[in-house]
Amino acid sequence: MQWTPRLPWQALPDDLRRRVEERLGAPVTGVDAVTGGFSAGFAGVVRTEHGPAFLKATSETVNSHGRALYRQEHSACRLLSATRAPVGFLWGLDHQDWTVLAFRAVTGSICGPGWPPGQLDAVLRLLRETRITAPAALPPVTTLLREAFDAWPALAADPAFDAWPTDATGAAPLPAQRWVALAEQARHAFTGDELLHADLRADNILWSDTGPVLVDWAYACRGAAAFDPIYLLLEVARVNGRPPEAELAQVVTGYGCADEDATALLAVFGGWFTWMSRMPPIPALPTLRDFQKDMARTAIEWVGARLPDRTQP
Repeated sequence: MQWTPRLPWQALPDDLRRRVEERLGAPVTGVDAVTGGFSAGFAGVVRTEHGPAFLKATSETVNSHGRALYRQEHSACRLLSATRAPVGFLWGLDHQDWTVLAFRAVTGSICGPGWPPGQLDAVLRLLRETRITAPAALPPVTTLLREAFDAWPALAADPAFDAWPTDATGAAPLPAQRWVALAEQARHAFTGDELLHADLRADNILWSDTGPVLVDWAYACRGAAAFDPIYLLLEVARVNGRPPEAELAQVVTGYGCADEDATALLAVFGGWFTWMSRMPPIPALPTLRDFQKDMARTAIEWVGARLPDRTQP
């Protein structure tokens, strides 16, 4: 996958870099830039005499969508700092049309694109072992990601939508009303009060000497805890080209999630990514729509394979 290009530290406005150094308490003496993800802007570990910190920054001009997410993440991290959630948040600031977030630096790297042996098990174990109740001020997942749960109903109501999923023979694996019903099923099944990351992908997981670390908490919300591992397994299926059914079975058992509800959530992701992939391209995020198309195809094919009564309304 081709990630979105990042800005170098020196490309940030002079007055913004001065503001950042004021918050850091010392001049920046070195920068280790990072790659990965879809957000255009700066991301890297900056070094000062007080030690390192991870910074990310973007602006309305560079990436207005990304800036809105950074501000959303700032609000979420302020809430999560009072919990056991390992977000490592230090501070955030707005300067003119820029937003900067600072976190404790983690020595590690992004997960390998093919999920090397042991990494997926380690992340799934981390998710099981760190389940906590979410701050009440965080939104429910069905509110924060309302567009996801509303996607199939919206597509069904759109007379211009003529791309309902088909299988290799050209037949529809599910009728339109079945996709809509699955979305409604998932809406009820994944309501809850546990903390969700809600955006788990390989580029949002760092690998340190002590194990995986979850980063990028812009979509932190409340819901049923099985949401996160199922979302993660969809990305694993997309990358590896095959559904990780054994791991999904472990999630269903370990989280007390009904198997049919897991299928319903995969259907939600299929509709959501279909919906988003049809939107106009975002110049600052040139690879995003292709990623969304791949995620939609993977989710839809997985749902079709999991439902033996595919032609039933």
